[in-house]
Amino acid sequence: MRLLLCSGTLLLICASLFASKKVISPNTSAGNEEVDIIASIVLSEDEVTQKLGADPGKGIVLLQVRVVPKTDKPVQVSPDDFILLAHDDGERSKPFDPEEIAGGGRMIVSDTAKGPLKKTEGFGGFGGMIGGGSGASPGNSKPVALSSKVDTKSQADVTLLRILKAKELPQTDAKDAVEGYLYFPLDGKHKLKNLAVLYRGPAGKLNLEFEH
Repeated sequence: MRLLLCSGTLLLICASLFASKKVISPNTSAGNEEVDIIASIVLSEDEVTQKLGADPGKGIVLLQVRVVPKTDKPVQVSPDDFILLAHDDGERSKPFDPEEIAGGGRMIVSDTAKGPLKKTEGFGGFGGMIGGGSGASPGNSKPVALSSKVDTKSQADVTLLRILKAKELPQTDAKDAVEGYLYFPLDGKHKLKNLAVLYRGPAGKLNLEFEH
């Protein structure tokens, strides 16, 4: 009997330790009464290139998103509904439009404290980094001062642009599940556990954490 009690106690302790362990995965999801959102993130430049079938350049993080409406009412879906948040330094970014990555003209985004962060194609105004701060994201964030300018000498990459447009999460009124890729800028090295995706769209507000 004493042996059985000891064994039972040990099992309970092990179960408790296992339950409290943080799970870190490139896959995450969240939902409410109107919509379910499932996302998978790719941080490796080589894997991003493999997934797309083309190299979008350095500093691009790939997010595969699936939006599943849960009512009879269509859900408005747009790439601009999503924000990538880095908890560790407060960096927040909207996804790039394909034109900003592969269109004519190069936009150089800079942190005024650190110098140039990364280069992207296009003339800006669509997406990209929106800085830091605590007003629109969970947790505490540090402000990031950003500036940008256009390098007019760069040329459009027609093949890459075609691929990015074909695979991008579409802007649509969705009655059924819809999915596609989002192309986020991410400055520096960040651990997966420090990243999150924020949904701020017509169907409400959802936080998709990769550590859960």
